Amino acid sequence: MIFKVLFALCVALEFVFVPLFLKYSWPKKCWTSFCLKMVCSALFFAAGLLAIIISGNTSSYAWLILWGLALGWAGDLFLHLITEKMWVFGIGLFAFLGGHIFYIVAFQKALAAITGGRAAPVTWQEIAVVCGVLALFIVYAAVKKIKQKLYMVIPVVLYAVTISTMLAKAFRLCIENALADPHYAGVWPLFLTVALGAVLFILSDATLGMILFAGHEKNRPLKWFNIGTYFAAQILLGSSIFFLTAPAAG
Repeated sequence: MIFKVLFALCVALEFVFVPLFLKYSWPKKCWTSFCLKMVCSALFFAAGLLAIIISGNTSSYAWLILWGLALGWAGDLFLHLITEKMWVFGIGLFAFLGGHIFYIVAFQKALAAITGGRAAPVTWQEIAVVCGVLALFIVYAAVKKIKQKLYMVIPVVLYAVTISTMLAKAFRLCIENALADPHYAGVWPLFLTVALGAVLFILSDATLGMILFAGHEKNRPLKWFNIGTYFAAQILLGSSIFFLTAPAAG
C-alpha cells in the first residue's frame, strides 16, 4: 500500500513542481530552475521504479523503460546546466537519443513476446510513419526558413528519425496487443500510456525545435506546452509498466 501512495504522490507532485519550474525558468534558466527541473525528473524516474515494485514486473520491458527514464533524467541535467558550451548541449541531446532507443527496444521486445517472436523488426507502416513525420519537419523548416549549421544537421536528423521510430513502434505495439487479445483489460490503458506518451513526446520535441531554431524562444505559452507535454510523456511511459507485465512484456 505504501508504494502505491508513493507512486500517486510522485504523479501529484509533478503538478506542483512543473509549474514552479516554469515560473523560475522564465525568461531564462537559473540555478533555482535547474534544481526544480531535476526534482521533476527525479519524480518521473521514481514513478517508473515504483511501478516495477508495485506490479512485480521485472521483465526486460520494465527495465528498458526505466533505463529510458534514467537517460531522460540525464538529458534534463545536461540541457539545463548554466553554460553556453555546445558539448554540454550535445551530451544532453545524446542522452535523450539514448533514452528513445531504450524505449524502441522495449517496445520491440514486447512486440516479439506478444506475437510469439513473429514480429518483424520493421514494417512498411512504421517506415511510412517515420517518413511522414520527417516530411512534416522538413516542410515546417522550409516554411520558417530555418537554417542549421552543418555540424547540427546530422544530430537533428538522427534525433528526428529516432523519435519518429519510437512513435511508430508505440502504436504498433498497442495495435498488436489489441489484436492479440481484444478482451484484455489493459488494452486501452496501454494506448493511454504508451501511444499517448509517444505522441506527447513528439509534440514536446517539435515545440522544442520551434523554440530553439525557429525564433520562438520568447513564446511563453509554447514553452509551457513543451514542458508540460514532456513531463506528461515520461510519466505515462513509466506507468505503462503496470500494463505490460511478464510474460507478455518479454
